Amino acid sequence: MVPDWETNLVYFSRLLAERHPALFCQVSRVLEEHRVPVRFLEGTADIWIRDYAPVQTATNRFIKFRYDPDYLRGCEDQITGDEICGQLQELGQINRSDLVVDGGNMVAARTKVILTEKVFRENRKWKRTAVKKCLQEAVHNRTQIILPMEPFDPIIGHSDGLVRFLGDNRVVVNDYSKVDPRYGRRLERVLTKHRLAIHRLPYRPDRKSRRRIPPATGNYVNFLRVGNLVIVPAHGIPEDGQAARVLQELLPKATIVSLECKDIAREGGCWNCVSWAVKV
Repeated sequence: MVPDWETNLVYFSRLLAERHPALFCQVSRVLEEHRVPVRFLEGTADIWIRDYAPVQTATNRFIKFRYDPDYLRGCEDQITGDEICGQLQELGQINRSDLVVDGGNMVAARTKVILTEKVFRENRKWKRTAVKKCLQEAVHNRTQIILPMEPFDPIIGHSDGLVRFLGDNRVVVNDYSKVDPRYGRRLERVLTKHRLAIHRLPYRPDRKSRRRIPPATGNYVNFLRVGNLVIVPAHGIPEDGQAARVLQELLPKATIVSLECKDIAREGGCWNCVSWAVKV
């Protein structure tokens, strides 16, 4: 797999610039200052490009999973189809998979990928063993790490809201000690089983929201990383500064930028969700 610290180009949906011009102006300015080129996907149905874009498995090689999430049943007009691949031909070979997998549910290092159990729920017509085998083929025999879904996110269930790789054998996770310590222990047991060093980021989810799609307010692991630049979500709460400091300590050679994203967080995602970083 191509980890985000090896990427050097960022795509956004054109809709992000249209629907959230101030936020897009901020993030594009940061990327420009750090000489990261930006491109757009046109004609998408929503701003969450991470989920419907292909997954990069190697330089010039990608896998396009089926984008047919259960949380958009009855809202098919919000599903971006495979036609976007026609805009990406210059990047290399894009293979197809019959598995339903959102890109936000695939967190990758060079030799490992992390998903949640949502992958089984969205491919119920297949046995679990068949899903794992198909995944194994799609990601070229990388180690699969399957995490339990977060109890208060039963709808989206993506791994990029729970955990991110800092290196091939290090991860950062939400700190569940005050939110749901039992779930936090379950999560970390799985990661420890795969010999991953675990670090924690502050986590202050908005559990009062009555929205069908849970907001991502208070989430910091959903950062955008491209090369040595890390753009950390900021929510206008005291934990913003703490999250940036922790990441700077964990990644001393990286440039950490804390960037406000309250509007998109209320809709259910942060900077990783609205971006797609690739290596060219």
